[in-house]
Amino acid sequence: MKRVVFYTFLTLLSGCIQAQHYIEGTIQGFENSNVYLMRITIDSQKTVDTAKCDRNGSFRFDIPGNMPDGMYRIISHRKMLDIIYHHENISFIANGNNNNDRIQIIESIENMLYYKYLFAKNDNQEKLSLLQPLLSQYPKSDTFYFVLKKQVEKLQNNIENTAQEIIKNYPNTLAAHYIKADKPPLFNLNLTPEEQRLDLKKHYFDNVDFADTTLLNSNVLTSKIVGYLALYHNPDMKKEELENEFIKAIDTVLNKSMVYDKTYEYVLNYLVGGFESYGFEKVLQHLADYNRLDEMCENSEKKETLKNKLDIISKLATGKKAPGFSTVDIYGNKVVLDSIKSDYTLLLFWASWCPHCTETLPGLKEYYDPLHKDKLQIVAVSIDENKDDVLKAIKTYGYNWINIAELKGWNGDIVKQYGVDGTPSFFVLDKNKKIIAKPANQNQLKKVLEKITD
Repeated sequence: MKRVVFYTFLTLLSGCIQAQHYIEGTIQGFENSNVYLMRITIDSQKTVDTAKCDRNGSFRFDIPGNMPDGMYRIISHRKMLDIIYHHENISFIANGNNNNDRIQIIESIENMLYYKYLFAKNDNQEKLSLLQPLLSQYPKSDTFYFVLKKQVEKLQNNIENTAQEIIKNYPNTLAAHYIKADKPPLFNLNLTPEEQRLDLKKHYFDNVDFADTTLLNSNVLTSKIVGYLALYHNPDMKKEELENEFIKAIDTVLNKSMVYDKTYEYVLNYLVGGFESYGFEKVLQHLADYNRLDEMCENSEKKETLKNKLDIISKLATGKKAPGFSTVDIYGNKVVLDSIKSDYTLLLFWASWCPHCTETLPGLKEYYDPLHKDKLQIVAVSIDENKDDVLKAIKTYGYNWINIAELKGWNGDIVKQYGVDGTPSFFVLDKNKKIIAKPANQNQLKKVLEKITD
């Protein structure tokens, strides 16, 4: 009986071992360095394994049988390339710069198909980027115009035909799903440039199935969304005009993603993070006010986290009163935000270990006068967890304003109250403690401070 059990165990163990796959490669420029395998989803990328290259730039990842299918990224020293994992061994040789460079796939049907498409797309789009602007300006009465037009049509068709061939012959591959969503729309060359732009906006997502769950495990959909937003970008527009245009674009994107709850959640989260990083307040407020999360049937942790974030964005909108708090500073003195008597208050969140904080905060002393705090008061909330680190930074850089340290890291009450997830973060308040600005970077902060301290 024991022997039977032992043989059964060996059989199961053998099955588990066989279920594993590997990703191995040789990449020029990666010699004797660490390489990281990162899993890509629609709104994030996370490291799942690390390997060490030998002196030839060769490495290997052993893949467990339960590793999710999808797109992964191999990265080292700011060089990277993307691959598709779909329960098969992957082997390749590359020069290591990026996906535009030649990579030889030795083993993996998925990646042979994917890179066949990428090579066709990149090679032909590079030529299209040169010829299309020329075609739009070239006199139609000249016979060379028709030669040029025919060449542009050929380049577009080269991409389309390569994509369609793969989609038709290998419909069950992840590569086919990604390629179908990724392939660029065809330009109608009989239209004027402006008409082409409008037509492209109308048909940009024709080949994208927002209910295709395989797209959630890749960056294909987010790359497509970025391309769509670019159609609404005009460098000559003022910020408010640009935000109005982006609102039109995101409404289209979110309406299309409503076909599947999880897609909507991921896309909404991606848009919130993106526009937050650029300080597009009006767009964020629109997302907070008009999102449709309450219509989603499925409750998830991501949904609740996103709802909380949008609630905070709404509460912290420019023009609204800043959330009040009562606490003590790092020396034990009581601090009540609403009791601060000054024309303006700069509320900032920082950390002693944050290099951008060290770069930005010392420059604030140019605008802050301890003898005239009735004009501008600065309240700095540290997210450090060690009091000594905070005190050392205060002493080293001469931060002689109000310094608060809850010593709870990102879990501090004030930090949570203001939805802070990055440092430095800034809120400029008027004398009534209404939020008048939320500078996204050092340059924006400088402009605001120059204006209010002038």
